[in-house]
Amino acid sequence: MKKEETVEILDKVLEFSQSKGLFDCGIIVVGLSGGPDSVALLHILKGLRNCSDIGCDIYALHCNHHLRPGVCDEEAELVRQLCCENHVELKVLDFDCREFAKLNRISEETAGRVLRYEAFEQYAQALEKATGKTVRIAIAHHKDDISETMMMNLFRGSGLEGLVNPKPLSGRIIRPLLCLKKNELIGYLDALGVEYAVDQTNLTTEGTRNTWRNDIFPKIAETYGDPSVPLTRTYKLLESDLDFISSSAKEAYEAGCRNISGYPVLTVSGLKDMHTAIRSRVIRSLWLETFGNLTDFEESNLNDCFGLIEGNMGGEMLLDMPFGRKAYRFGDIFAFGTSDKIRDLACKIAEDMGFMTATGPVEIGIEAESCDGNATKIPNSAYILKTRIIENVREVEYNNHSWFCPIEALAGGKITLGNCGGTGSALRMKKAGSKGSKELNRLMTDLKIPESARAQILFVKKDGDILWLPGFGHGIGFTNAVSYERYTASGQGGATSGAFVRITVERQ
Repeated sequence: MKKEETVEILDKVLEFSQSKGLFDCGIIVVGLSGGPDSVALLHILKGLRNCSDIGCDIYALHCNHHLRPGVCDEEAELVRQLCCENHVELKVLDFDCREFAKLNRISEETAGRVLRYEAFEQYAQALEKATGKTVRIAIAHHKDDISETMMMNLFRGSGLEGLVNPKPLSGRIIRPLLCLKKNELIGYLDALGVEYAVDQTNLTTEGTRNTWRNDIFPKIAETYGDPSVPLTRTYKLLESDLDFISSSAKEAYEAGCRNISGYPVLTVSGLKDMHTAIRSRVIRSLWLETFGNLTDFEESNLNDCFGLIEGNMGGEMLLDMPFGRKAYRFGDIFAFGTSDKIRDLACKIAEDMGFMTATGPVEIGIEAESCDGNATKIPNSAYILKTRIIENVREVEYNNHSWFCPIEALAGGKITLGNCGGTGSALRMKKAGSKGSKELNRLMTDLKIPESARAQILFVKKDGDILWLPGFGHGIGFTNAVSYERYTASGQGGATSGAFVRITVERQ
């Protein structure tokens, strides 16, 4: 390759990247393996930076997976020298891919990809926090990767997203080299005399991608010529269709997604009304917003979600998803999360229903001698318990977060603010004015409280009886306006002393 041809390479990458908005950022971090593709990417970006064609700062990140003893360390050293020569700040991370693959029951290749992309995102976030600049991650996929990935995904039964992959821009990931073929990158490096590592396993037919690259494509070329030409043309046609469908799905997601105390959720009824092509993308969008990436969210997981949505079921339902994550349905609510996050979401749903929750066990004794003006932080929650002796209850406005307890109810012991996580579940409640009592868990079922939140619901009890369940009612007290007048009148309604303890649970 002649010198003027290397300039043409730079121009080609610049034109392609600007048309896709790839360089609209302050920092580009190059995923630098040491192989020819990533080394060419680093040199091309540095060349554009040196010519002032782009204003982005260039960084590099190298992940040592330690899968090839000795060789991986040599590649890491080559990368260090390359970055030193080009005055590029480098971060090197070491991973035990084999152990990670074993623990998560995935292939070593998948383990490497997961760890690598998590590292990219964490480093990008750290740089953004340190510099205040927008960060994008540059990956060295090229035009030949389009052909290989399309065919691999086609034979896996992929949809449009799999066939239009890799994309120039995906989240913060950019691929500036999709306009170039592999031989152009090699020619560019050879013309500059740049050293790079060669992974000998890429020259074999070991692995699916290598089989396509080194065996199947050469055979296709014998009859049809370079397969990348028609495949690239098909890629562009499908890309246009995908853009339209994705735009429609984005509108549907933005219209249908709502936020419950920081948790994005969708309505089951809304999902049922969507065309399957839109629904599948809306569900993927929810996964992306919840976890930050679509890594390993596969067709089988999507089909499981369809089943969860389409079923006519009551109560809660959880389905296992990749990496210990869950798909969650409660009534008309559909969401994703880890087990802890799902429980927290269930608590937020319960709080939207008017109940109060703590994320862990609670047991706080309330005693007559310490009730006057006392305030206590409720552990594992955003609430404070306040108690105050009231002699003229008419001066205090009643609300759903307060309860007037006759001071006589504290005689002979104490009452307790708690939840089933702290005080046990063998409890019953008889609402004031009703004829019979009901076991607490049965009551919560009738109230349609999410099962995952029930152990966290706060209440006041004495012995085995619930005296007050905020959001539902009290066991001792008035039932209507008439009984309120009678109950709060001095010497009547059970408060023989005319004094009450006002118990309030409020946010900090």
